[in-house]
Amino acid sequence: MKKVLAITGISLLTMFVAVPAYALPAMLSLSPGQRSGLEPLTISQAAMELRATGLAGKDLVEAARALVAERMAYCRRNSYDNHEKAFERGYGYCSQMADALADLLTRLGFEAEVVHAFQNRFPDGTVSSHAWVQVTVEQETYYVDSLFYDAETRRLTFTPLSEVVPVPPLLKTMESWGAAAVNAYRYYRTGKDQDW
Repeated sequence: MKKVLAITGISLLTMFVAVPAYALPAMLSLSPGQRSGLEPLTISQAAMELRATGLAGKDLVEAARALVAERMAYCRRNSYDNHEKAFERGYGYCSQMADALADLLTRLGFEAEVVHAFQNRFPDGTVSSHAWVQVTVEQETYYVDSLFYDAETRRLTFTPLSEVVPVPPLLKTMESWGAAAVNAYRYYRTGKDQDW
C-alpha cells in the first residue's frame, strides 16, 4: 500500500511539474498584457455598464454573452490565467470564457453556472469536450455559450453527446491543468489558437 501511495504521489508531482513545463513555451509565445484594440475592462465594470443599458431578462443575458464573445478571443496559450485575468486580457479558452460569462451573469443577478460535457459534436463534425453556461431567467433554464451559439435562435450550435454536468470545484482544478496540456499540444501541432 505504501508503495502504491508513493508511486501515486510521484505521478501527481510529475503531473504538477511536467504539465506547466510543457505548456510554458506556448504561454511565453503570447504577448503579455491586454489584446490589441481592447479598452481596459474588468468583469465588475462590465456588469455596471450592462446594468446601465436598461436591458432585462433574456436581452440582458444576450448582451452579456455577446460582450464576452466579442471581448475574449479564443486562445490556446493563456492556460493559467484565471477567468477574471483572461477577461481583462481579452484571451480565453472555453472554460475561461464560460467562467467569465457565469461570473458576469451572477453579478447581474441571474442564477448561472458552468456546465461541461466530455463529448460534444461541433458544426465542423469534430467531437471534443467543452464548457459553457446554464442560466435561469424568469424561471426558464437554458444554455448560452460564447463560442458556439446562434444569437438569433438563442441556441447552442453544437450537440452534447455525453452527460451535461455542472463543473464541481475539483474538476475545475483538474480541468485547468488538463486544458493547459491539451491546448499547448493543439497549439504546437497546428501553430494556431483555434481550428475554426
